[in-house]
Amino acid sequence: MNDQATLKDIFKAIEKKDTWAIFVHERPDGDAIGSGSAFYCWGIEMGKKCSWGGTHPVPKVYDFLPYVNVYQVLETVPDQLKGPDKAIIVLDTSSPSRCVSGIEDDLTLIVNIDHHVDNRRFGHLNYVDPASCATAEILWDLFKESGRSMPKDALLGIYTGIITDTGHFTYSNTTSKAHAIAHDILSAGINPEQIFRHIYANRSLAGSKLWGYAFMRASSTSNGKAVISWLKLEDFEKLGADSYDSEGIVNQLLYVRGAKISALLTEGEDEVRVSFRSITGVSVRELAQRWDGGGHPQAAACKLCPPLERAVETVLQTLEEYTKDV
Repeated sequence: MNDQATLKDIFKAIEKKDTWAIFVHERPDGDAIGSGSAFYCWGIEMGKKCSWGGTHPVPKVYDFLPYVNVYQVLETVPDQLKGPDKAIIVLDTSSPSRCVSGIEDDLTLIVNIDHHVDNRRFGHLNYVDPASCATAEILWDLFKESGRSMPKDALLGIYTGIITDTGHFTYSNTTSKAHAIAHDILSAGINPEQIFRHIYANRSLAGSKLWGYAFMRASSTSNGKAVISWLKLEDFEKLGADSYDSEGIVNQLLYVRGAKISALLTEGEDEVRVSFRSITGVSVRELAQRWDGGGHPQAAACKLCPPLERAVETVLQTLEEYTKDV
């Protein structure tokens, strides 16, 4: 177990393996899917036998990315993807509990590449860099470090990962390096408008109505420093919306004047998912950790037990107390 490998270590180790199995975290976002797509492109370019997947489907807005059509929804790692001649590469995933089961295997090389500060270093080789704006940024460095050619298709995934995790270069994790990578990618001929329209101008009518439900229910703490809203399971059923149609709502709630924290609770079959966002200088990771969640200081999540009404009350009361000193 190598608590922090170098990118050169990782490349040398996976280059020796004939088969790469690439996995991303549950309910994958743009960085996870973009990174997975880019890594798959790179592996194919190097002549590797590649497969990739995760516990949940790819959101429709990322259908434009290469090799999304061969992404597999899996509960556990198939036995044929394990063995001494194979590598399991886990991307953008802080804990094995957020990924397919069976990734902890002594006979198979496990590589863990991530930028979450709470990553548990569960791989044989771990490269975790919280200073990177996205896992996609780390992959850019890995591809460059390897000295091997970077296929143009992989640039689509790298760019997607960076723009989604930086809020299209508006979040506090946006750095000059992120802009420099984007410059190089656009110089290679990638069209930013097309990617923007795929991701941000691609909401269904049902999804737009779902956003309306969330905005109508929005309320704030007594000091106005936190804004909270929720979505019921029956909202999705009534509108014909899917779980990914709610992506982005919690970010919009943070745009309310005076808000320093936003929270969106989404009812599921047997759990209530809670997403938090915050402005620079206010961490919501500690909030999520109170309920065994985690994430970034400005973007974190956790799960609560039903019923939804009790979960909303619990989070609102906690936010009332938490925002007294922020």
